[in-house]
Amino acid sequence: MDAQRNRQNTLDAITAFNAGDLDRYLASYAPDAVIHGLPEHLGANLAGHREFLTSMRAALPDVTSSVEDIVASGDLVATRHTYRGTHEGTLHGARPTGRVLEWRAMTFRRFNDEGLATERWIVSDDLALLRQLGQVGAGSTVSAPAR
Repeated sequence: MDAQRNRQNTLDAITAFNAGDLDRYLASYAPDAVIHGLPEHLGANLAGHREFLTSMRAALPDVTSSVEDIVASGDLVATRHTYRGTHEGTLHGARPTGRVLEWRAMTFRRFNDEGLATERWIVSDDLALLRQLGQVGAGSTVSAPAR
């Protein structure tokens, strides 16, 4: 595995995302890639990822991702991001506010020998986003479901 190539492919994909070039962004994935961490109503595949990103871009037309940290080892690349975008469309049921929203996320991408992402895990601070949207109060917490 070429860790540095995978690192650069990740950065190139994020550049495409920031430019709003969804096709170029999704071309960084293998056709059968599995995307973990999408909303439950979407498939964990490229079609689900496209639908998620299309709705995000409709709500936050200028959304960008700033990479705060990136670590590559073997076939894995880990990134820590800060997302920012102006809330101009409905997002999580919240009507546009015109405010700049900001939230953080961490992802892992696994790459194949061709340098395409075959699997991705997304962990996003959705609570911070929901607070900014007024969907939950500033003092709200989320508890794990009872087992």
